[in-house]
Amino acid sequence: MRPEEAVRQLEYAIDASLDEIGQRAAAGYRPTFERVAERADGAAVYTLAGELADEVVCGDCPTPAEANEAAERVLADRAYTDGGK
Repeated sequence: MRPEEAVRQLEYAIDASLDEIGQRAAAGYRPTFERVAERADGAAVYTLAGELADEVVCGDCPTPAEANEAAERVLADRAYTDGGK
């Protein structure tokens, strides 16, 4: 999954769940998805999008900082590290 696709899917989930704040909130995740795509692959982006969407379905709207924390967990869980560089 490409970062822009992940953002678009999350926008749909947020819009469906949280009314009007969706697009503004989801657009703030774009840098996070782009960073994950650079450090890993589309599967990691997809995993991150799924985690954030699960939170949205539960009624939460993760902040960009929370999305960054989730991204770091996804990268660590999938062993997508840069070797400490």
